[in-house]
Amino acid sequence: MDIKARLAQLADEKYRLFSAALLPGVSTPLLGVRMPALRQLARELVRRYGEEALLHLTQDSLEEIMLQGIIIGLLKGTPQEAFKRAETFIPRINCWSVCDCFCAGFTTARTHPQETWEFLQPYFKDKREYFFRTAVVTGLFHFAKPPYAARLIQRLKTPPTQAFYAQMAVAWALAELAVSIPHEVLTFLQQNTLDKFTHNKAIQKMQESFRVPPEVKEAARALRRTR
Repeated sequence: MDIKARLAQLADEKYRLFSAALLPGVSTPLLGVRMPALRQLARELVRRYGEEALLHLTQDSLEEIMLQGIIIGLLKGTPQEAFKRAETFIPRINCWSVCDCFCAGFTTARTHPQETWEFLQPYFKDKREYFFRTAVVTGLFHFAKPPYAARLIQRLKTPPTQAFYAQMAVAWALAELAVSIPHEVLTFLQQNTLDKFTHNKAIQKMQESFRVPPEVKEAARALRRTR
């Protein structure tokens, strides 16, 4: 299969321009292929090539990188095999879109949660923006409910980096945790362990959520920081 030719056929220029506006500063070429089409192509590649599908992909476009992340989530195997693939892939993540797509589809986190939680621990301490974001976003997709929610919030107390997309991930995660453990999130915010931007962004995301109870939103609003 000529993957680059398939991607070119699936590309939509209007969608490319729209997506590019959401990914400022990303230098890797963007073709403009929509996610449903990418997921369908990933399934085709796995059916045809299995794990060797990863060998047919380059880093010439964001779509090829994203395909790698989707395929890792589709492949069967042991947790250790999945973690080895993830270790190879995570350094290739260069934007929030690729990161979040990979994290959401990392099915090993659902089938083997304890092993995945242990795998993520070094990434929660990593100063590199997307290494840390990978841990946090995998956490909010797969570990924001008991029995892991309380453990996840502990990992957010002292982020190792204040890079923008790391901060946004922490804020997003706190908004998700406010659904399952609202008291703990409010206590967390009262402790003021985060920088002002991340702290207030978490409260903003809680206000925007349809799932956070009104009384929790009200209590969070009172915790906004002005300095």
